[in-house]
Amino acid sequence: MLVTGVLYLYPLFIVITTSLGANIFGRPPEITPSLSEFTFSNFGKILFNAGFNIWIVNSTIYASGITAGMIVLATLTGYVLSKMDFRGRAQLFWLTLVMMMIPSIVMYLPLYLTLAKLRLVDTYLGMILPMIGSPFCVFLFKQSFDSIPKDYEEAALVDGAGKLYVIFRVMLPMIRPTLITLTILEFVWNWNNFSWPLFVATSSNMWNLALGIWSMGWGYSMKFYVVAAGSVILLIVPMIILFVASESIFKGIVTGGLKK
Repeated sequence: MLVTGVLYLYPLFIVITTSLGANIFGRPPEITPSLSEFTFSNFGKILFNAGFNIWIVNSTIYASGITAGMIVLATLTGYVLSKMDFRGRAQLFWLTLVMMMIPSIVMYLPLYLTLAKLRLVDTYLGMILPMIGSPFCVFLFKQSFDSIPKDYEEAALVDGAGKLYVIFRVMLPMIRPTLITLTILEFVWNWNNFSWPLFVATSSNMWNLALGIWSMGWGYSMKFYVVAAGSVILLIVPMIILFVASESIFKGIVTGGLKK
């Protein structure tokens, strides 16, 4: 575990030291910056850029919108696959598993063409709607609902509760670790997402933070120090969330692996 931890943390360490001025392209390359090279100016180029505030707002809207839509849709779909009997349910579940194996980027071109026909390219709606379907979230919710005895649902229905009340007020609180885990993982993934906004956001006013940092790194030559500083800034929100909610994430992973 120690060796694996070092392997995972070493690239992060290099990114941080590069953002502070370490010359990784020297011979030999510098692991840490010298006192004469140490600087925070690369962070200033990002933070004081005219588009920085817009990028932050867009990233928040983009990540929050997709996460909220994805959780609601996956909750309903997972409940249907777990608790409702209908013809073709098993086949639909296996189709969900197959969809998990298809790289999402394969769907970008047909999605873009569809959005272009609907005139939703370069809009918040166009960036959010195609991404709210997640086979992984459906699978994890389905597995979590499987671990809940049907007696709870039947008792609520006898008391006069409707289906939506049963799902969101009775059963969803019982799989709270899974809910928290998926919310965090999906928010972090979409906060860092670069490829989909690159396809859909055709104007700089719709760029998220990842796309904005990438745009600052290009010129007559690649500005690796600026990109490294931007990467550190981009990591702040996900790192805070993951540290605060790490216990819930572990519980959610364990709960999602259980079967009734």
